[in-house]
Amino acid sequence: MKKVIVYCFAFLLLATVGCQKEALNSEETEIAKETEILQKTFTNPNNELVIQYPVGTTEAQKILKRAEYNIQSYKKCECADPTLELWIFELGKLPNGGGIEEKKAVIRGDEEVEGVDFNTEIKIQDDIFVLSGGVGNVGDGLQKQVSVNQGVTIAVLDTGIDYNYNDFPERFLYNSNDTACNDNGYDELFGWNFVDENNNPFDNHYGRHGTIVTNLIISQLESDNINYQILPVKVANQTGNIDYFDALCGFKFAANKPDVDIINMSFGWYHQERELLGKFILEATDKLVVTSAGNKGLDNDQIPHYPSSYDSENILAIAALSNQVNSVGGNSNPNVNGSITNPPGGNMSALAYFSNIGVSSVDIAAPGEQLSFMYNNETFYIDGTSYSAALTSGYSGSLHVSGMSGIELKATVIENSVFSPYLNEILHSKRIPIQ
Repeated sequence: MKKVIVYCFAFLLLATVGCQKEALNSEETEIAKETEILQKTFTNPNNELVIQYPVGTTEAQKILKRAEYNIQSYKKCECADPTLELWIFELGKLPNGGGIEEKKAVIRGDEEVEGVDFNTEIKIQDDIFVLSGGVGNVGDGLQKQVSVNQGVTIAVLDTGIDYNYNDFPERFLYNSNDTACNDNGYDELFGWNFVDENNNPFDNHYGRHGTIVTNLIISQLESDNINYQILPVKVANQTGNIDYFDALCGFKFAANKPDVDIINMSFGWYHQERELLGKFILEATDKLVVTSAGNKGLDNDQIPHYPSSYDSENILAIAALSNQVNSVGGNSNPNVNGSITNPPGGNMSALAYFSNIGVSSVDIAAPGEQLSFMYNNETFYIDGTSYSAALTSGYSGSLHVSGMSGIELKATVIENSVFSPYLNEILHSKRIPIQ
């Protein structure tokens, strides 16, 4: 009898979809808004699960599945992967009792569900300076868009981009053209905002993390006179928090574009592997995925840091070099040539004190301590493997040749990096050359 009721419910709802499409679009917009509020309320959601349906699952089948598990609301991932959904259960009232762990275990055993993960929160590293958030104008971004995509394309999954940052070149943003998506009443132009579900990936983060990362990538490409464009994918909010679901959608959004060659992910978390993102990275063999190794001075071989610790041949995990190694005559500019003569402070390491290590899980190193950043005519100094990864993405873009797979580009980057015996705490004992 229950099944009959559920099927009747699905039939009626589908009939409504066919007859009142505009009304349903309005309803789904309200559901999305409600989902956003719930996500921001609970910093460590214990009532949310990320669901992946099998490819080919129809909307009717999805309706039945949502009804079966009695979810309160849901969020879709239409601009990236229609098989992904975020399910939100009523807090404290999970079906059939038990907690979210039990619910995940039940859904994992469901043959009509491809995958399931917890929707945990990821934190972008905090910077020591605070800037006003602000709201960006899409028109300002369009002024920075290239007319035609040429050369290498690098996607930056981060807090977005401040279109008006003074050091950005005249034209550098991706031109979506035929790869554009349409969702939530917006048309994709040069990137996407998965936090607010719109086409304005503006960086309103207090530390401008995504803007800094992008600027470092561009600095390397410009110095090497490389044709390029940047695809901004905003997955982190104003305070630097990332919902795992948004990170998944952002990654699939970038990975689905055939002309994206490199995906920069300057963020991470510890311990919990989270199977869906690992699977998506593994499938994106035509992309090089550049990741930060982490900033807690830990051994990633012992305490895994993700996504850098995923076991995938197209991931490049980056540690941070010590400022004493980067500097020549006291200059810490990452574009100045430098060489390692003696390990800093007498320690048998050329890595920054905060950088994570790993002789199996961290590949190479790049500058990441006391790098300078100009904003509104004021100089800030920044630390972190986030910025090491960014410089490596730029360097990788300089080495990219059309038709290269992510695995081939990774091998090329490692081959062209510089060996040092003082980098024996990471896999290849190498650093990118400072140019």
